[in-house]
Amino acid sequence: MGKSFRDRRKADFDNRNSNSVGHADVIVVALADVFITDATVAKLLARDGAQIERYRQAYEYGQDMVRVVLRPRFDGGYNIEDGRHRVIAAKQAGIGFIEAKLVG
Repeated sequence: MGKSFRDRRKADFDNRNSNSVGHADVIVVALADVFITDATVAKLLARDGAQIERYRQAYEYGQDMVRVVLRPRFDGGYNIEDGRHRVIAAKQAGIGFIEAKLVG
């Protein structure tokens, strides 16, 4: 059986960034430092609530998840470049920290 979509996406992302000049660093970030507006959370929950719920359950069961991609903010903390659904799910699951690729 072939790789799952998630595994292929993670491998594609890892390969793309490891071959680039400014490749991304993997870090562990406190979710409290990840910036996402309440309006964005509400919009995504209304639109993609089932997907976020599946991710929340995956975090609670300790499954491996694709790393989110974050960019440092000028005033501290991080903006989400990729992985808003995963960040929301991790916060809902009560996870304090999340693995991330840091870009920028």
